[in-house]
Amino acid sequence: MVCILMQSQIMSVWTKAQVIAEGVAAIGIVVTLFYTLWSFTRSLRDSYYAELDRVYFELLKITLERPYLIDFPAAPDPSKQREYDAYAFMVWNFVETVFDRCQGHGKRHLRATWYPVVASENALHREWFNNNRVRFKESFCQFIEKEYPKRP
Repeated sequence: MVCILMQSQIMSVWTKAQVIAEGVAAIGIVVTLFYTLWSFTRSLRDSYYAELDRVYFELLKITLERPYLIDFPAAPDPSKQREYDAYAFMVWNFVETVFDRCQGHGKRHLRATWYPVVASENALHREWFNNNRVRFKESFCQFIEKEYPKRP
């Protein structure tokens, strides 16, 4: 009888230990899941930044090779109009990509970094944008109008 009672107590202790171990394992799985999700979002944010940085660097290299593209709206050269149109379209496509990447909650750092670039490019190439709005989605056009209104 004593042996059965001891076996019962040992089984009870092992059952309690098993329940505790399963609870700890479940908590560990949840913590791992949250860490993985946090790590993935951080990695995604970093990749967005790196991609934008790379593309903008390429646009800036073009202006180093052809500085007249920056001043083109102020002093247009008819022979270079086609080149400016292509460059301005690339810039505004980049700006629209910045807009797309900065949408949603948790993108504050991306907006803080890239919205000043949007403002700068808007100041340089707004006239081209105004004449070519049909090339861009309406939500982007509304954003530009709201955040960077036309100057008289």
